[in-house]
Amino acid sequence: MNFEIHADRNFSFQRKPSPVPGDLRIGWRLPLTLLMLNNSRGKKASLAKLNLLNDALRSEKSRDKLGKILRGDTALIEWRMRVEPAFGRNIDLMTGGQLAEWQVANGKATICLTETGKKVVKLLEDDNESFVDEKAFLTEFSSKITEGFVTQILAANRASS
Repeated sequence: MNFEIHADRNFSFQRKPSPVPGDLRIGWRLPLTLLMLNNSRGKKASLAKLNLLNDALRSEKSRDKLGKILRGDTALIEWRMRVEPAFGRNIDLMTGGQLAEWQVANGKATICLTETGKKVVKLLEDDNESFVDEKAFLTEFSSKITEGFVTQILAANRASS
């Protein structure tokens, strides 16, 4: 915070904006999560799968690492599952904004795109200038990132703990 001293010796505080990393910005995270769901089978995914994709799509290094695991060049145990609170808030905003909804599939809670969410994703997919690297990753690997693969990653993480 900055402050000024006025001639009458009263203090005045003025809040200045603080820079926020890109992965914490709703304008980045929300559309990316919609793209994750769109590239998942049935336009739905478990929270564990979305956390895995969220972590992978945050940086080029993470995308490369998960890509190597999916190609079989690196062991499953090399991936460390992280859960971040900001992503949970993102899910809440998506469901609250009726872009996605919770459902039960095969006895598990899943998040799936609503019709409104599908319309927004169509706009995102048609935009060739945004999320270029992330879309390329999802196009290449989304069919390999199944719920079964996520279960294997979680099991490998438990075994190494």
